[in-house]
Parts: sequence; C-alpha cells; structure tokens
Amino acid sequence: MPADATLLDQWFDRGLAIAPDGPALSVGRRTLTYRALDEETSALARPLAAAGRRRVGILAAKSVTAYAGFLAALRAGACAVPLAPDAPTERLRAVAEAARLDALVVDATGAAGLPALLPLLDPEAVIATDLTDLPPGVPIRRPGPPGPLSTPLRCSDDLAYLMFTSGSTGVPKGVPIRHRNISAYVGAALARHTLGPGDRFSQIYELTFDLSMSELFLAWGSGGCLCALNRLQALAPARLAGQRITVWHATPSLAASLRIAGRLLPGCLPDARTTIFCGEPLSTGTARAWRRAAPGSLIDNLYGPTEASVACTGHIWEDHVDHVDHVDHVDHVDHVDHVDRENNAKRVDAGDTGGENDQDNLCADTVVSIGEPLPGVRILVVDEAGAPADTGELCLSGEQVFTGYLDPAEDEGRFLDHGGHRWYRTGDLVRRGPRGLAHLGRTDTQLKIQGYRVETAEVGNALRAAAPGAEVAVLAVAGDSGPQLVACLMGGPPVAQADVLRRAARSLPAYMLPRLLWWVPQPILNANGKVDRPYLRRVAERRLASMQSS
Repeated sequence: MPADATLLDQWFDRGLAIAPDGPALSVGRRTLTYRALDEETSALARPLAAAGRRRVGILAAKSVTAYAGFLAALRAGACAVPLAPDAPTERLRAVAEAARLDALVVDATGAAGLPALLPLLDPEAVIATDLTDLPPGVPIRRPGPPGPLSTPLRCSDDLAYLMFTSGSTGVPKGVPIRHRNISAYVGAALARHTLGPGDRFSQIYELTFDLSMSELFLAWGSGGCLCALNRLQALAPARLAGQRITVWHATPSLAASLRIAGRLLPGCLPDARTTIFCGEPLSTGTARAWRRAAPGSLIDNLYGPTEASVACTGHIWEDHVDHVDHVDHVDHVDHVDHVDRENNAKRVDAGDTGGENDQDNLCADTVVSIGEPLPGVRILVVDEAGAPADTGELCLSGEQVFTGYLDPAEDEGRFLDHGGHRWYRTGDLVRRGPRGLAHLGRTDTQLKIQGYRVETAEVGNALRAAAPGAEVAVLAVAGDSGPQLVACLMGGPPVAQADVLRRAARSLPAYMLPRLLWWVPQPILNANGKVDRPYLRRVAERRLASMQSS
C-alpha cells in the first residue's frame, strides 16, 4: 500500500508487527509494550465504534488515555480532535462546537473541563479510564469489554484529525487533515531517516500542536518507543540520561532557550543520533550549540504549516556547508555575506565604506535553509501579482496539503490556481538559493514605516548581528503615529539599547530601527515551545503607551 493510502493508525500497526513485545510508550512511571498499548486502544475504540461516533475530542494530556484515545478515535473510524485541558473554558467550548464533537475521551487532567463540554454532547458520550472524582451527574462510559473490534469501512480520504490554530478574527480556525495527507508526511519522513525498534523518541509537545504527530507516528511507524516528557524534563535534557533518547523533536526556540540557559553542555546528549527541528526559523548559533551537545546527531531542519501536515520541506544541516546562509530584505539588496565567527572571518558588507575593524564587524547567528520539498510536495514561489518568481510567497500543493479549512469562509484569499494545480498560499516569504529555500519571514510582517516597505526579518537579522548570542523577536505594534517597530532581545549577555541600535544602524536605515528595544535574560516561550509573541506584543504596547504619555 503506498504511503498516502495508509491510514494514520496503521503506522502504529506497523510498529506492532515489527516489535509486538518491544516498548511502545513510556509515560510517567509506566512503560507499555506495543501489545499492551494495542489492547488499551481497542478497549477505548469499541464503545466509540459501537455508537458510531464521528468526531472524538481527546481531552487529556500526556497520559496512556491520551495516546490510546487518539489511536482509538482513528481505529473507530472517527476524526480525532485534540483538546488542551488547560485551555480557557470559552475556547474549549468554541473548539468543541466548531468541531461538532459527539464524544470525548478524558483523563484525570481533562476532568475539570467536562462541565463546560457536557451540554454539547449526547448522554454517555464520555469515555475514560482513570476518573474517580467527578462532578455529580456526569455520565461516564468505561472502556469496552475484551473482544473483537468491529472496525467500520474506512478510506484514506477520511479525516484523521482536526487541529485548531489561532484565527485572524480571534476565533479558533479548524484545519482538517485527512489520512492521506498526514500519511504522505510520515512515509516521507521515515524514508528520510534510518529509524528502528532500538530508537527512543522524545515526545515534548501536546497533541494540540501538530509537531506531536511527527513525534508519535515516526516512533510507532518504526517500532520505536515514544518517551513522553513533561516541561521540566524538556528544559533539562541532560538529566534524561536514563531515558537514552536517540531521536529528538524540538522547536528552535526551545533549543535556543536551553542554549541560553547553559543547559546544552558539550556532549550532554550522547545518545542522540537524529534531531528534527521544525516550527520556526533555526539559527546557526542554536544548531551549532545542539551539535556540540549531541555530536553524533544528524540535524534535519524542517518547515511546514499545519495546513501541509507537519512539514513539507527539509534540509540536512552541515555547518561547514551552511555557514554563509543568511536572511536579508527582499527589496534591499545589500549582499551581506555572513561568515562563521568561529572561523574568525570578517563580515563583508558591500554597502560598507571601510568602517571600524572591530568585534562589531564579526558575524552573528544566521538562519539555516529550509531546503527542498519532501517527495510528493510541489512548491511555487510567486510575487505580489501572483506570477512565478525566485523571491516571494511560498505556495504548496501535493498529497500533504489540506483541501480547505473547516469553515469555508476561512479559505478566501488562501488558495491560488496555477498550472493545473490548486496551491495553498502559506503567507511565508522565501527565496530560492543554492541550498534550497531561504525563509525570509511572513508576508504579514511587511509594513510601511514612513512610506517605506519594511520586512521585519531584515530588522531581526541586523539586531542579531548587533547583539551576539541573543535570540530576537521583532514585532509591529500600533503607535501614536502609525505602525511602530519594536524588538525584544532574549538571552546572551546584558546589552544596552543605545549600543545595539548604534551597531544595527550600520546596516539599517533610520526608519528601520526599532522605536522600542528591550532585553530579557531568557526566551519567553508559549506552551508549544515557540516565542510567545502575543505576550511580547502586550508588553510592547504597555511600554509604548508609557513612552507616549511621558
């Protein structure tokens, strides 16, 4: 059966066939073999299948119930809808209503959210294994008795799961992913790496974050063991020697946070042999720090929106090859060539007239290429008029790409017809280069400052060079005279705003310098390990308001 025809839960079945008595899941103090996890899954799937449930919410967090429940929803022929137990009640209800849930699988962590969701469900639509303390009157169904599972007829075009992302209108936006979409990714990723029953995979992210799908199904599709880590463990990987994790998934921000906190000590991850970064641009400084911590690990930098089933392009990073990758503004050609600080090479700026020959002119972190499309993925780069170009917005087509949002109204402006294909417009700016695609930022980070068009990726690159060792977040927020650039420097040695702006002014015109710049000792991350931009935006708005009123 070709990869794109494989049902998502059949990747687990593949692991079950490879290593039935091998470890499939390590969570808390429990380790389950493939055979044991298969039994837990079937017990949860039986009542779902018998009742003909079609949309099953998984209100659980890193428990046996969470993982078995997700598989059970698939096996019962339903669409799995991961829910965040710690989400605000209004968001939980909004997601449940949009998804049209008709059942829930719940663990002890998710029990607090039950009262808000029960009015939306049929009686006895809640299935759980470890709930003992429940509000009065809450109907509960326990896992089905032993026996054969009557699996409904399924096909690869059925929905596998629904992920909800932040919508531009403030309402959660549903992204339906079909079995053929996600299986195309799993098949391509497994073929890209040599993985097997001896591997132990980190599982850092909640099921509501689509990177978790890569963690789960690369582990189970290869017969490996999925090792669920809590946040404290993820932030101290060197303490996980007993876990002997060989395959790591991480966002670049999480790795950068470890680097800045001094937790990526040389050789501290001796068992790692494959590391998959995804979700954000990866700086070469973070990649080098990870390589020193895990000297035996291959580093694969993936890119992809949720709409393209986790990741759709990839680049195997090698420092001696990639040390000149960089990001600059798409309309302001400075030909700034970034070279490796550790080789003590000078930063050459074609616009520089000679300047000072000091530490400020040495390069800082640059950005790793996002590479080439995975098999079966087609890419198209278009300019603002929608015509093919070498630099512009990245559009995607192929088996991994979804067909449209849960709410069709969200599709407006997100698709392009060209060359006989329907293309999803990612909103990401890229440039074709010798090592594949260079990520230049978002189309929605382009703005006008004093009449000039500004791309925040260029500003961030200049600030990164001006404050070596710091991670950078650049935002545009409303100010007293229109959009204002603000920036937060995270980690590295403490820096003075005036010094950073003086250095950045060597490569940026005055209108591209941030009006507000502040430094914090650690990256500020959200629950998925990404930079918490909404929080930084709120801080920036308060600081700007204070500046304007003084």
